[in-house]
Amino acid sequence: MKKKVVVVILALAIMLSSIPIMASDIRDLRQQYDEAAAAAEETAAELAATREEMDLIHQTILELDERLMSATDDLLSIDYALSITQIALELVEDEWTQAQMDLELQHEAVRARLREIQEQGTTGLLSVVFQATSLRDFLLRMEFVNNIARRDQEMVARLEDTEARVAQMQETYSRHLSSVEALLYQQEEYIRILEGMEAEQLAFFEDLVADEERYEAMLAFEREQAAIMYAQWSSAYQAEVARRTAERLARERAQREAQLVAMNNLGGVFAWPVPSSSRITSGYGYRNHPTRRRREFHTGIDIGAQHGQYIRAAAGGVVILSGWHGGFGNTVIIDHGAGVHTLYGHNSRNLVAVGDVVRAGQNIARIGSTGISTGPHLHFEVRENGRHVNPGRYLGL
Repeated sequence: MKKKVVVVILALAIMLSSIPIMASDIRDLRQQYDEAAAAAEETAAELAATREEMDLIHQTILELDERLMSATDDLLSIDYALSITQIALELVEDEWTQAQMDLELQHEAVRARLREIQEQGTTGLLSVVFQATSLRDFLLRMEFVNNIARRDQEMVARLEDTEARVAQMQETYSRHLSSVEALLYQQEEYIRILEGMEAEQLAFFEDLVADEERYEAMLAFEREQAAIMYAQWSSAYQAEVARRTAERLARERAQREAQLVAMNNLGGVFAWPVPSSSRITSGYGYRNHPTRRRREFHTGIDIGAQHGQYIRAAAGGVVILSGWHGGFGNTVIIDHGAGVHTLYGHNSRNLVAVGDVVRAGQNIARIGSTGISTGPHLHFEVRENGRHVNPGRYLGL
């Protein structure tokens, strides 16, 4: 579905590119691009925030996992302790059962002894003693009676000790069992809480994953839209710049052609470039060079004048050079159209810049002696299609 939308938008962009676009349309396209780019930036920020939150949730889940593993290990330890306690309690209960049986046997022996004493009375024991046949027999019989009495006492004491010890052990293990069972319940409850917290974090993480996918799709679409808007605006802007440049160049060309036509209609006469002086110190053609001391061709005319006097444009045109130009020093060159250029050299100061449109008679520089020169003057020359010609043809000389 998203690919179809992009195809439709591209088709619209191609259709719109064939329609003339006004300046207001360019501004609208730029505004649409800015809005699309801002929306993409906002979505990118939302995506980054979502991913940052996902990292935090993921870290929380890992910590909960570690806590659950530790709690589970503790639970196993508690459960093992509970099993050991239950086994110990069962052993105590077995001992208690055996003690009960021993106790019952002891009780039965005591009851039998009591019945025997009751049936025989005290004379029974005394008769056993007084039936002795000698002193030694008498002592043995007395010891026998004492042993019976002592065993009765020991049996009763052992019975009481066994009963007390078993009761104490049963109470101790029962209390320990209750404590372990309570601890086991608390640990199971703690694990349930951790599992609930982890389930909640996992659900939250799944929601963030869905948000991430949604933001990624939105961002891709918005960036595609922004790219399309930028392409439309850039194409329209460049076309407008090209159109305006072509119109400006056409106007300048027409202006230069009109100036040239006007000049030709005036008999081909340029304006004299130095209004303060009409003195030609060196003409066009071969001469003895003033510094090189040899015969060379002079490509223009030299007009002597005082330093700082104005130099004016011989005809209207466009400045194509204003700066240092080899042996001519500070130089101005003007394009008058139809391949005709004029050059003004050795200036002390240039008053125009490249790209300026000047009119005939406009001040463009001041007389100087820069470059290779023997004194203040203007070197003036005319070029047709890059080749110097006699300036006299244009100055009416």
